[in-house]
Amino acid sequence: MKEEKKQNKALVLVLGILLALAVAAGLYFGIRALAKSSSEPEATQPANLTTTAEAPASETGSGTEESKAPVEETPEMKAAKTKPVYTDESITTDDARLDQTVVTCGDYTLNNRDVQIFYTMQYYSFLNEYGMFASMMGIDSSKPLWEQSSMSGDLNWEQYFLMASMEDFQQFAAMATKAAAEGYVLPAADKEQKENVLSGLRESYAGYGYDSADAFVQSNFGPSVRFEDYARYLELYFYAMSYENGLYQDMSVTEEELEEYYNNHPDEFAGIGRDQTDVNVRHILIALNTDADAPAAVAEEAREAAKTKAEELLASFQENPSEEAFAELAKGNSEDPGSKDNGGLYEGVYPGQMVQPFNDWCFDASRQPGDTGIVETSYGFHVMYFVSKSDSYYWKTKAEQSVKTNRMYALVDSVMKNYPVTPDYANIVLCPLPKQNVTG
Repeated sequence: MKEEKKQNKALVLVLGILLALAVAAGLYFGIRALAKSSSEPEATQPANLTTTAEAPASETGSGTEESKAPVEETPEMKAAKTKPVYTDESITTDDARLDQTVVTCGDYTLNNRDVQIFYTMQYYSFLNEYGMFASMMGIDSSKPLWEQSSMSGDLNWEQYFLMASMEDFQQFAAMATKAAAEGYVLPAADKEQKENVLSGLRESYAGYGYDSADAFVQSNFGPSVRFEDYARYLELYFYAMSYENGLYQDMSVTEEELEEYYNNHPDEFAGIGRDQTDVNVRHILIALNTDADAPAAVAEEAREAAKTKAEELLASFQENPSEEAFAELAKGNSEDPGSKDNGGLYEGVYPGQMVQPFNDWCFDASRQPGDTGIVETSYGFHVMYFVSKSDSYYWKTKAEQSVKTNRMYALVDSVMKNYPVTPDYANIVLCPLPKQNVTG
């Protein structure tokens, strides 16, 4: 049991690092798998990049074959059925097949070790998105994936996740190839983030009870994946996503385009008044600093300690209640790396961007500049300071995001068409998923 908890926490770290980086970069598009890899956002994490355990309308029945609509087989689906089973349960780390090139796209190739990473990310991300509804969609985590039919035609689940992983690789590789052709250089800040991730993994494996970085990575991806393989994955990930994010940020949207989108999509703006503004707010996060599997008594003790500290900070602030004083308290006490250095400030916060308790406090109808309070979330206690309503309107923020996101999807799709992916399914081999993580 302890070994299982240790390795499940290691998986959370590996997946969580990538999701946190995607959020920090402000990616509203792109990483289909990673955007599904967290069931609950950080206190300051945009909620539209997280998922909820809502079953798709077509899959809320019994989950039987009869309840599934017929699916027209695509060339990609047909290719994925090249082999009925891709997993070799006897595979070892030094198997010669693992270093064979089996996928190409643009300037990039994958060997079987690389394929295992993309495949595993697809599987865990799917489980984390659908949660309890995964079983309704036909997955029994106690059985091999190749023995179970997926929701996509007559593909089994192993074939389904493998096919989906090829799409993710194509996106990464196609965008990275385009970026390189344009002479794109990874910005220093992104390069530093990447190096911090790698150094963090190098330094943390012993704390999780592993004797090497390779063993740490293999506990999440299986015996075929080494630390150097995961590092190569991160190289591609950072380069492609940094390039995409730059394109997104550089897009401009005119007032006429905002009005047109608003008028043509009334369902998206139902209940959103044209006078609903975004807000500017400061906060100080006092984190709980306990493991998810900590005993109830330990968790409660940490909660009370965090609450007490939050109350003490608020009381201290009220002795000198100014925005400048609050900013200084945040710099010295907040545990939110996304806002600590700028005094806990978040500007242009729109409804639904933050987790629910945080959001509800910010958008209380009675909220006035200078208001303070304490909000509890699953991540701890937040000492709040309401700065002001912003000059931006929520409907415009929402419309701009939608217009830019649609443009970005269209751009990515067009680039992917220019750089097709060519999997050699006959020579792809997978290793078993780590059993302790199969239930997600």
